[in-house]
Amino acid sequence: MSTAALWARRYGALIRAAWLVDLQYRADIALWLLWGIIEPAVALGIWWSIASAAGGDVDGFTQLDFARYFFAVTLINQLTQAWDAWSIDHWVAEGEMNYRLARPLNPVHEAIADNLAYKARTGTIVLLVWLLAAWFWPIVRLPVHPRRWLLAAVAIVLGAAIRFFNGFAIGLLAFWTTRATSLIELQMALGVFLSGQIAPLDLLPHPVAVIAHYLWFPYVIAFPVSLLTGVGDSASSVAHGFIGQIVWLVVWWGAYRLVWRRGLVRYGAVGG
Repeated sequence: MSTAALWARRYGALIRAAWLVDLQYRADIALWLLWGIIEPAVALGIWWSIASAAGGDVDGFTQLDFARYFFAVTLINQLTQAWDAWSIDHWVAEGEMNYRLARPLNPVHEAIADNLAYKARTGTIVLLVWLLAAWFWPIVRLPVHPRRWLLAAVAIVLGAAIRFFNGFAIGLLAFWTTRATSLIELQMALGVFLSGQIAPLDLLPHPVAVIAHYLWFPYVIAFPVSLLTGVGDSASSVAHGFIGQIVWLVVWWGAYRLVWRRGLVRYGAVGG
């Protein structure tokens, strides 16, 4: 059996297991999904009202732009979100990391499979909601543009990878501290503003927008959204966005590898 076929079988088994586990938490997943839809819906309502009061647009963003933007935010946030820091913190605190280390697979593969299973379900639901809304509310329909959609799909995958390795690296700090989840919660609070979840980055105060562009947050939400909606899709901005994604993916993958190696040494040293 080839290496590719072997890994395909492994991931197939892991994804099936993760899918079955998710079925046991249908109510929890429904609530998480509902919150993931309500938050951008509230932001859309606020910006829609502001644009209406301002005569139809806010610094060049019309009500149509806001509608498409926040529908895209809903989908892309659902497809890129990561919760692995909480999982790892639980594994370490409850001793569940032990049997995972005894397996022939790095626990990161279980986490990736869990992400794929969860997002296949919730991402499909959000996409169907968008399509249904577009049927009754034409303003949120996107022009048919296969090349743009392909670029957006690549950007979503890279954005999801950045958030995954970022969360996994921070979660692994549980080898040293019981406050790892506090760090990820702080980061998530900042990300709501700096990733474009509550407003397009162009509408943020200039100093805040400048800070955001030097961090990874815009590359996981705002950049894929801009590609999907066609806002700021010039060749230079697209190239800059993908370069930024690749750089931050390498940074957080490197951070994960470094913390993983050193964390295992500490975990073993204290009798984990």
